[in-house]
Amino acid sequence: MSKPSESPVVVLPTYRLDSNLVLLPGIIYNVTFSRFKAAALLSRFRHYVGEVSMIRSLISEYDFDNDQDTHVPVISEKAAEGISEFHQAQANASSTEVAAPETGFDWLVLAITPNTQKITNPPSSTAYDPPVSPPNCEVVTIVRVVGITDDSNNIKLTLQALTRGLKKYEKEKSHPNEAKVKVDLNANHGLASSNFPSLNKKAASLFDVIDKFLSDYQQALKSSNMKISKANDGKNSGNILCLNPLANALYLQLNGSREVTKAYISLKKLFSTYTSGNKIDSRSFLRLVDLSCAIVPFPNHQKLNLLNKFKAEDRVKEVNKMMDDLIDVFKNLEANNNYVNHWFFDEASYIQKANVVASQLKSIRLILEGMSSSKNDKNTQVKANNQLVRRKNNTKSVGSAVGPKETGDADEEDDDDDDDDLRAITSFIKSKMPSIQGMSNDTKRLLTKDFKRIKSSPPGNSDFHVIRNYLEIVADIPWDKYITKFKSNQDIDIDFARKQLDEDHYGLEHVKRRLIQYLVVLKLLGITSEAESEKIANEKKNALGSGGSKDDDSNNSDRKSDSIVIDNSDLTYKARQEAKDKNKKSRSLTSIESSAQKDLMVSKKNKSPIMMLAGPPGTGKTSLAKSIANSLGRSFQRVSLGGIKDESEIRGHRRTYVGAMPGVIIQSLRKARCMNPVILLDEIDKVIGGNSNANKFNGDPSAALLEVLDPEQNNSFMDHYLGFPVDLSQVIFICTANEPYNLSKPLLDRLEMIEVSAYDYNEKQIIGEKYLLPRQIKRNGFPSLDLVYIDKSVMKKIILDYTREAGVRNFERKLGTICRYKAVEYASSLDSSETYDPTVEEHDLPKYLGVPFPKLSSEISEPVTSAAKYGVVNGLSYNSDGSGSVLIFESIGIISGDKDSNESRTSLHMTGRLGEVLMESAKIGLTFIKSMLHGHLLNVNNSDAEILKRMNQLEIHMHVPSGSISKDGPSAGITMALSFLSLILEKPVPSNIAMTGEITLRGLVLPIGGVKEKILGAHLAGVDKVIVPRENRKDLIEEYCRQINDDTQLNGLLKDNERRYNYTRNDPEQYIKQKYNMEVCYAREFWDVVKHVWGDELLMKIDQSKLLEYHL
Repeated sequence: MSKPSESPVVVLPTYRLDSNLVLLPGIIYNVTFSRFKAAALLSRFRHYVGEVSMIRSLISEYDFDNDQDTHVPVISEKAAEGISEFHQAQANASSTEVAAPETGFDWLVLAITPNTQKITNPPSSTAYDPPVSPPNCEVVTIVRVVGITDDSNNIKLTLQALTRGLKKYEKEKSHPNEAKVKVDLNANHGLASSNFPSLNKKAASLFDVIDKFLSDYQQALKSSNMKISKANDGKNSGNILCLNPLANALYLQLNGSREVTKAYISLKKLFSTYTSGNKIDSRSFLRLVDLSCAIVPFPNHQKLNLLNKFKAEDRVKEVNKMMDDLIDVFKNLEANNNYVNHWFFDEASYIQKANVVASQLKSIRLILEGMSSSKNDKNTQVKANNQLVRRKNNTKSVGSAVGPKETGDADEEDDDDDDDDLRAITSFIKSKMPSIQGMSNDTKRLLTKDFKRIKSSPPGNSDFHVIRNYLEIVADIPWDKYITKFKSNQDIDIDFARKQLDEDHYGLEHVKRRLIQYLVVLKLLGITSEAESEKIANEKKNALGSGGSKDDDSNNSDRKSDSIVIDNSDLTYKARQEAKDKNKKSRSLTSIESSAQKDLMVSKKNKSPIMMLAGPPGTGKTSLAKSIANSLGRSFQRVSLGGIKDESEIRGHRRTYVGAMPGVIIQSLRKARCMNPVILLDEIDKVIGGNSNANKFNGDPSAALLEVLDPEQNNSFMDHYLGFPVDLSQVIFICTANEPYNLSKPLLDRLEMIEVSAYDYNEKQIIGEKYLLPRQIKRNGFPSLDLVYIDKSVMKKIILDYTREAGVRNFERKLGTICRYKAVEYASSLDSSETYDPTVEEHDLPKYLGVPFPKLSSEISEPVTSAAKYGVVNGLSYNSDGSGSVLIFESIGIISGDKDSNESRTSLHMTGRLGEVLMESAKIGLTFIKSMLHGHLLNVNNSDAEILKRMNQLEIHMHVPSGSISKDGPSAGITMALSFLSLILEKPVPSNIAMTGEITLRGLVLPIGGVKEKILGAHLAGVDKVIVPRENRKDLIEEYCRQINDDTQLNGLLKDNERRYNYTRNDPEQYIKQKYNMEVCYAREFWDVVKHVWGDELLMKIDQSKLLEYHL
């Protein structure tokens, strides 16, 4: 037999519970704490749990470092070493590899001491003996905090009870709330084999009597059992078990909640598992002992006795005795119930039965009255004492307002706080509200008036609950709380913020640049604020010195006008309130010297940016906003505005309505627990209203956003529910939109719009390798990133053949699908001798992802028949998803009418779900072609008369494929005009050319949008040459500088671009040629389009100096 492991002695933080809860090892407990107590407990670990955002935010609500009243020391180095040693001991005992704390929660290890003052033994056999408390407990429960839940009012900590510990009392003075603890490792070998059979036998008997009791009780709850009926044997049947107080208490403990029922079933399964032949070790056996005591309804004093048994042998004896006692309880309950049932149903008369039920009802009523009146009696006594105090104070003169009256007034204030419903509101109004800088004096006066109304109103009044809810919401707003990662504005680390943004997102340099500019300005203001703050402090000091000659009466009157005092006839209270105000004002004169105050002043001078990220879906707008919050160390809140059609969703409801509540902005501040969060207004272009004016009855929510998103107005944002202004100037608002021009013009004018354009396949490939694939590998359970490998060629094929999007959302889904297939293969290789290949080959993609999309270049590269080789031209389109693509325009001409007639019968019919603007552009193009031919401006082989005759007799049908997709816009003007010219001249257009540009009746080519996306779409479709308007060259220059990340060349290229015909620098064109193997041509007039497509053969009659569009 191997030697059992010795129990290590480590130093651990300690904590004493407030309730009568007894924590037994093996169970996970949800324990509710007040916000302050939870923050104070967790702040002891604040140097080790900074990475947990919820804990960091909770601790930041209180100043535990500087405030002497609430100072909480951090755990000592010995305690930190003790936690590490405890994890090591646990790992050695359970033969696991993880031995050191890895995450913030791993450090949250405590030694919990039960509150023995609230746990009492039942009375002894003598009826008049008082309850006896158990002896002082030295055994503690070692727990680890594994979860935190914040419900705004309280904090729920999830505690996993790990094992016992024996607290060692030392003579030398140790660190506060820390102690040496001897850890129980449950390593007593040989204990299970000799004791498990007897424990299993008792547990089986206990489960039998419990199951029978539950069955009888549930049967007794049925209404039919209360009726007197004859059974098959002729006897009366029935059960009044539900009238027994002991039965009710046991049933509520066994079936009171779903968790308890589930735990009881799991305990039975655990016993049956080891009974069926599985060998149980000592560690599992002792854990089974603790689980039995924790789940079965034993009283707390018995659980405490079991917890105090540090030796395993004593623990086994104790649980056996407890099971025997509980079995006797259930058996005696069954015997007593059988006796009562026999008398009630077989012997008692109807009058006796009625008297029994009436006595039960009377007893229940008396108990309920006692429960409800105990608190009322206490409140009545408090009110009576308050009245006596006021009456006593009223009889005193003003000159004698000293001594005893102060004691009476202090008692009065304490008694006011005894009201649980108004305790938090009273504390806010009297203590916190006078020092709030973000609240005006008028606001404080109105809140005080509402507070006085609720104090004088009875709880049954309808206004009582309305005003109480209102004041609770006001008190819950995090006034004057500003959270940031940096200690002060001077300490802002620009390089760290830039690194954080680069790690989270690839590209998007213009967005990152704007945020870095904001931080730099904040840092510079923090540096220059030192001298300014000293200047203000000196001015206030001089003003205080010059004003010292004023008499005391004038000073008192000034204080009275500024302070907020709740009416009280006690003049001593007023005098003491004035003294408190004087003390606060004296401290406020020096508060400007504190770093927090200076940072607040600096931040208010620099208004937070209000940005709108506009771009197609899947380009990282929402995740970029989260990255911004992380880089700044601020709280992040997301508000979805899609489909909002009521102004009150933004501004809140007025308090006159039932169920009124604040708007989403104020609610976000309450959730963020600070006044300077990063708030994401997602899908702002989906707000109903704006340009459409569709919402006339509920107000326009887009108009309500005008005040929120205006830096000059949002420092006094008025919420309808609150009724007073709130400062939003330190909130960073980030809006996202897919179609920004759907917004109203005033709202669009207030936003700093930053366009997040679509990614090309090279950028998607880098994003996939660096971000998406590693994330999907982790999400699908792979222990290492090397278990899935996709090379660049396969990644490119996934992007081009299996996705059609501007962003990377579907691309990530495809990678996730591949990772799930590879996860199945990897799991299969673990259970068999098959070898696992982490590489994804190109021939594996159909197996993982199915059939790819048809290639974009198939319609272009496919040879055409002779009947369709004229009038087919490739255009370029900007799709609704933010991507670009090639759009084919097909035209067919049919000769109609008399061939010898010269009368014009040219007609145009268009199909393909075309918009009004696009059809107008087609008519403009056809009219221009007619004017060009009538002017004899082309050099054609046939005579001009034959060409005109053919044109006059031609019925043209133009069609744009993909008829299910709507198409609109003027950018296809030159494409359709060239299609008509090709059809009339019977001259084909090369299929490797695509073009875009708006045409006018004079033949000018006007600029269009989405040039970058259109060129990328042409490249993916296999086009070698694109024709774009000359005025769009500046867009290519901008994109070129962004791609090479060098803005220094931008000015030189734009200056060179101002030369209309002979620019000298062709860097953007060379870059596109090298990257996409594509030639870019420019057109200022339609003649330039003709030249780039067919050369000079048609332009011999035109002045060539006008038609040579510069050079490439």
